[in-house]
This record gives sequence, structure tokens and C-alpha cells, in this order.
Amino acid sequence: MSVLSELDPSGVNGIISEVLILFQASLDPVLERLEHCRSAGAAADIRFEAHRLKSAAAQLGALRLASACAEIMKNLSAEAVAPTGSRDTAVELLVDRLVAEIVRVQRQLRRLLQP
Repeated sequence: MSVLSELDPSGVNGIISEVLILFQASLDPVLERLEHCRSAGAAADIRFEAHRLKSAAAQLGALRLASACAEIMKNLSAEAVAPTGSRDTAVELLVDRLVAEIVRVQRQLRRLLQP
């Protein structure tokens, strides 16, 4: 965020708002892909989604979301997750935490970006 602040110190150009709006818009598709990956038992794809989201979340100050992403990357092996119906509880908890953090960030962004 500090780099963005340097680009638009007075906020007159709305750069930070635009970046936050773009980030917010990206979260629904991430949730959809995570649920699809979870249903399919695609651990590598879950890790990929977490990896893609982690840096942006950290750069924008969503540190708990970035932490949840890092936890997925650290603990979820590239092997297949058990498909829906025969779930690995530890994996489910990790994905549930990530989903909950995404939803929490979405709520915060909606409040922050209200006119």
C-alpha cells in the first residue's frame, strides 16, 4: 500500500480505491474456484489459488488472509485431496479458514468502499 500511496499521495486520483475495487472483484471468482477444487479433490489447484492470492492480500494489508494462504501452501501437499464425501478433516479446516478469511475481507472492503 505504501507504493500506491506514493503514486497518489493526496488520493485525488483514487488509485488506492481502484486497486481495492479490483481486488474485491477478484475474490468471488477465487471462492468459486476454491469450492470447485475442493469438490474435485484438486489439492494442487487449491495451493495454486492460495499462492495467487497470498501476495496481493499481503500487499493490500489483508494479513490474516495472506496468513491463511500461506498455511494452505505450507500444509497442503500437491497430492489429491479426498473428493467431497470422504474429506480429510485437516484439509477441510485449512480451506474453511481460507474461505472464511476471504468472506471477512469482502465484508471489510464493502464497508470501506461505501460511498
